[in-house]
Amino acid sequence: MLTGEPAPTGPARRGAKPPVFLVAAIDDPALPEVLAELAAARADEMDADTVNRELSIARKAIGWWQRQGWIEGDPTIDIERRPAPPDRTKALAEN
Repeated sequence: MLTGEPAPTGPARRGAKPPVFLVAAIDDPALPEVLAELAAARADEMDADTVNRELSIARKAIGWWQRQGWIEGDPTIDIERRPAPPDRTKALAEN
């Protein structure tokens, strides 16, 4: 999500290497707006679970980097998780 590259799908997902991203770029003042746009575009392309999982992973990494003192900001702070589709929650309740 942080690089703006499309996530691999299908068989390409297994063993895919993550793209390189400079941690220092997280403190770029323009990143929160760019990241919000990227997250919205990904939500249009992918299911809510995938987008929420990527957001969760990014937030965990950002928290760790902050604790290390490598960065200060969190560009994901204003990005909201996507609601699960109603049919998914219904299917979970039936099982």
